[in-house]
Amino acid sequence: MREVADIDVLGDGALQRGIAWLSLAVLGGTVLLAGLLALVLGGERLDVWWWVALALGSLVALPVHELVHGAAFKLLCPGCRVSFGFQDAFLYTRTDGAVLPRGRMTAVLLAPAVLVTAALAAAALAAGRPVLAVLLAGIHLAGCAGDALMAAACLRESSCTHVRDTETGITLLSNREEAE
Repeated sequence: MREVADIDVLGDGALQRGIAWLSLAVLGGTVLLAGLLALVLGGERLDVWWWVALALGSLVALPVHELVHGAAFKLLCPGCRVSFGFQDAFLYTRTDGAVLPRGRMTAVLLAPAVLVTAALAAAALAAGRPVLAVLLAGIHLAGCAGDALMAAACLRESSCTHVRDTETGITLLSNREEAE
């Protein structure tokens, strides 16, 4: 298999700026949507427990997010060794070089964005707190910006057939012959 592109999340300054901008855009949209929802619904009682739920939901989502990546790797890459780490204020999940078909790696990358976000929103909605649901979902999605950009890179590169997990991100691979 030949290497198509290397995506270094920890070492690529331009990519890190892109992740930061996407995160800020999602957060801005989230605050706007939560504000509009509060206006339409006539507000939401913001007692101490509401703030505790917002803080705890946002913090607990971080390790749960990584556990979901780990579970997705185990499900979609049987036999791979999953480990977890912490570097430069980032929690991460890695598999020490596992190679997955592009679709499976995309699913691994996006699983927490879908599952954790849905769980946070569902819990807040079940408690009758729709504004809290929007904020928890948006804050979590803002934290998924790096995963979303890596998934987009996998899907955007038409020659990519497989993806290798690396210590610093992913490597896009192709098992197709190059055009002559």
